[in-house]
Amino acid sequence: MTDARARRPLLDVVDLRTHFFTDAGVLPSVDGVSFTIDRGETLGIVGESGCGKSVTAMSILRLIPQPPGRIVGGQVLFEGVDLTTLPEPELRKVRGNDISVIFQEPMTSLNPVYTIGDQIMEAILLHQQVEEDTARAIALDMLERVGIPAAATRIDEYPHQMSGGMKQRVMIAMALSCKPKLLIADEPTTALDVTIQAQILELLKELQAAEGMGIMLITHDLGVVAETCDRVAVLYAGQVAETGATADIFDRPTHPYTLGLMQSLPDRAPPGGRLFTIDGMVPSPLDFPTGCRFRTRCPRASGTCAVPPPLHDLGGGHRVWCHHPLSADEPGELVDRNEAVEDDGTSPTWMEPPRGGGQP
Repeated sequence: MTDARARRPLLDVVDLRTHFFTDAGVLPSVDGVSFTIDRGETLGIVGESGCGKSVTAMSILRLIPQPPGRIVGGQVLFEGVDLTTLPEPELRKVRGNDISVIFQEPMTSLNPVYTIGDQIMEAILLHQQVEEDTARAIALDMLERVGIPAAATRIDEYPHQMSGGMKQRVMIAMALSCKPKLLIADEPTTALDVTIQAQILELLKELQAAEGMGIMLITHDLGVVAETCDRVAVLYAGQVAETGATADIFDRPTHPYTLGLMQSLPDRAPPGGRLFTIDGMVPSPLDFPTGCRFRTRCPRASGTCAVPPPLHDLGGGHRVWCHHPLSADEPGELVDRNEAVEDDGTSPTWMEPPRGGGQP
């Protein structure tokens, strides 16, 4: 590996924009997302449902259905090669070999008319140029490593003969069978019990250490992020709100939305009390607010939030896009809407607005 290649990020997503063109209008589901993943690094992508996490992942390998979707701008540089302009035959060599994906829905990702062994072996035979017996041995080994009991028998079974958790483990085995350089894992342990979840995450760590694999982990589970991720990117309404080292994001969240996510964790709730909540819902891509897209839900919002938020570089790779980021001397605690009572009868807030600022 040349020095230039070693210094280059494994994956560099630059100002990625993926829009869906529908009869109702244009939906900017991913709108200017940028991040990097280095070799041997795990980046966690977090945010509420509908914020663009899965669309970002599918855009990397150009798996967005066309129509109605289309990548309309930006670059996806994998080892310096822009995947957004790579010819389809060359891209097929990358998919499943250099970059693998664990899809979010195992029920619909497996072909019901082929055995699980055949489906795992297909990628191995296509990309690894080995004999069928060797491919079967690799498939069997991966099934055992992801915790499939009686793997020697299960390898010849069909998807309908397996539970949802078993199918998810098969998908993980399939994604890891070619030892990819980059693994995109979209909620990889959602259907698994806690014991198997820990086993799978440990397997990913082992393969990452052995192969230098980069991992893009999409999840709602902030506990998994804290345990496994080196860095975190917080997405909201198709844009990055905050990014940084995991310790920085958890210890000192700076964007009001990031703080809201952290304070919504069950272990932050008072004994016998209710969970903290962020008011409202992620806005529809058909009707994103102007300026800061979080401003309609943010009690720190002011009139200045009607224009796009500036970037604050806090050092060490910790960056936040916000007009009113939390400063280091603020308490960083939320007030529970469900418990708070205000004398004037107005709606309680989960954070004090900035001095001199009102709601837009």
